[in-house]
Amino acid sequence: MKISERARSVLGIFAIAIGSIVAAFGIQGFIVPSGLGGGGVGGIALLLFYTLKLPMGLMTFLLNIPLFVLGWREINKKFVFKTIWGLAIFSIFLDLFKGVQTIAFDDIFLGALYGGVISGISGSLIFHFGGSLGGTDIVSKVIQRRYGIPMGTSSLAINAVIIMISWAILGSKAALYTLVMLFVYGRVLDLIQSGVPAKSITIISDRSEALVDKIMADLGRGATFLHGRGAYSCEPKDVIICVVSLPEIGRLKQAVREVDPQAFMIVQNAGEVFGAGFVAND
Repeated sequence: MKISERARSVLGIFAIAIGSIVAAFGIQGFIVPSGLGGGGVGGIALLLFYTLKLPMGLMTFLLNIPLFVLGWREINKKFVFKTIWGLAIFSIFLDLFKGVQTIAFDDIFLGALYGGVISGISGSLIFHFGGSLGGTDIVSKVIQRRYGIPMGTSSLAINAVIIMISWAILGSKAALYTLVMLFVYGRVLDLIQSGVPAKSITIISDRSEALVDKIMADLGRGATFLHGRGAYSCEPKDVIICVVSLPEIGRLKQAVREVDPQAFMIVQNAGEVFGAGFVAND
């Protein structure tokens, strides 16, 4: 169902606020009790909290102000406004949730695991609606635009420096489990942001039309023909392209075997799929 641009904008503002609150809870409820560090500006704010007892939320907001000034001319203004909104909510609730720990635990691994999962879920919600919680992503984006260095490369370098400082201050155990937390965060973020897990299938068959009819009848999936030519035989061939969900792969292979056991099939990961039968792109 289509929603108006205004309604989506209001929904986005509300969703970013919810994501920011959940992110703040994940840090205060799991990461801080475990004595873990973090990456980016959040990691610096954590170190300031551990060493100087400075309020984490306030420091997170103040440390981001120079980054907003840096990125104002380089980054989309709508993105900046959404980021400021999310960061303000996040910073306020970081300090409001101070000392909160709804689940008592004394296992640093559980803190890293659940902290990473909650951060990944909240981050994906915020990113989905076009916001962020500021931090070094802004610096990485500016570096990419000015010098052509990929965001992932510069972000990794910045976070590596912060992790090394955490190692010196918090100790090797906390630093290593911080890496576990960041890994879990990244995996959860990728999983949710990629949408419905799916596979892109390429099939080369001499019975392509019969095969497509079988796929549509058995799986209810459409397909696309690409015109190709065999390099050895020089004969024209129709190449079939279709996308299926993970549970449908077995049924697709069975359909191919029944129609043309000699068919050549390539199965690839489809990182993100929009459209009928998958994620609505509205």
